[in-house]
Amino acid sequence: MGYPHKSHPRETPILSKYFGDPEARTLEGWKARGGYKALSQALATDPVAIQNVVKESGLRGRGGAGFPTGLKWSFMKLGDGKPHYLCCNADESEPGTFKDREIMRWTPHALIEGCAIAAHAIGAETCYIYIRGEFTEPIAVMEAALAEARKAGVIGPNACGSGKTVNIWVHRGAGAYICGEETALMNSIEGRRGNPRIKPPFPAVAGLFGMPTTINNVETLAAVPHILNNGPEWYKAMCLSSPKSCGSKLFSVCGNVARPGNYEVPMGFPFKEFLYDLCGGPLPGRKFKAIIPGGSSVPVITIEEAEQVKMDYEGFMEFGTMLGSGGVIIFDDAQSMPKQLARLARFYAHESCAQCTQCREGTAWMTKILERIVAGQGTFEDLDTIFELTENMTGKTICVLSDSCGAPVTSGITRFRGEFEALITGKRSSTVAVG
Repeated sequence: MGYPHKSHPRETPILSKYFGDPEARTLEGWKARGGYKALSQALATDPVAIQNVVKESGLRGRGGAGFPTGLKWSFMKLGDGKPHYLCCNADESEPGTFKDREIMRWTPHALIEGCAIAAHAIGAETCYIYIRGEFTEPIAVMEAALAEARKAGVIGPNACGSGKTVNIWVHRGAGAYICGEETALMNSIEGRRGNPRIKPPFPAVAGLFGMPTTINNVETLAAVPHILNNGPEWYKAMCLSSPKSCGSKLFSVCGNVARPGNYEVPMGFPFKEFLYDLCGGPLPGRKFKAIIPGGSSVPVITIEEAEQVKMDYEGFMEFGTMLGSGGVIIFDDAQSMPKQLARLARFYAHESCAQCTQCREGTAWMTKILERIVAGQGTFEDLDTIFELTENMTGKTICVLSDSCGAPVTSGITRFRGEFEALITGKRSSTVAVG
């Protein structure tokens, strides 16, 4: 589970191995644990060779999209004479997700090392770590670690004595969910309103300051030094189900569960064993009812479905949902799904940047309808309207925020329609939790 709890015996702690170990935060402490060997070796290696190692490992983006990391790096055209940039997305605003901030809190040098290796692999001399402004402790820890690394010459104009330049800077975000979207993040770094950009052009062609840019998640970059130290076959072998999903994954668990926290397991781990063994099962006297497995933006599944899932990209897709960011939100039989989904819709309506009409109006109308149903004033036509709204919101906007609102709501209505109908017909009071 990681700090402040000891790891569960069935976890595979790689990224979380030093959570709770204050010495691992320091440069010397990180070096004593094998840190920065991978960076020294990488800086003496051809960037394309580094890209190939990461490709062979099968590492996929841990921020939610699951795109192959090495392939993404290879989109950057080396030797084109343009400044290249690396952005580390440490915004982590997805409700239910809280693993990146723990990586930064406890192993800041793991992230710095991963950023420096990635920067070298894509031909970048500058990296921005974009951190949500409210993460005051992770920001302080990261800035202290960066100062140590600069002073020791690990990064800077002659990184690790290689003659290569790697500059890494922390950039504080102002706390808007939309700034976790990669193009909005770039706008924010440039000092503009954090609105998403239309693609194409994709960031690898025209990203930050109009130059080729790669954006990776914290967990993705922190895994890179381990892959270089242990080899791509070691990482690829860490797979319990689909060979397309490799390595370990941090899952953040919250909601109605006995032991919430961060857990690191190999891809393909059985969800049923994860819920009842590692996470301790439901609270006394309760039963699990529903799960949102990948952060609040992915479809809801029932406990019966969750108990059959293998925890990897393909395993979740088999049951109509997604691995996403790995933020597992758990609801037990004391929860009202209409109320919980209304809360989610309200969040997305509040966080819409309002740039696209479908998102601005759609999330607001969906929230109003759901709140009407929860108040006992809904109609059966309201349920049909929500599905129609979602159809007009999904895939029709610049970014996927409106999709993220529609997916949990429509899946929740589909799987728990009886609870909505009970409120509409007055068979269940809006003020009484569903039992």
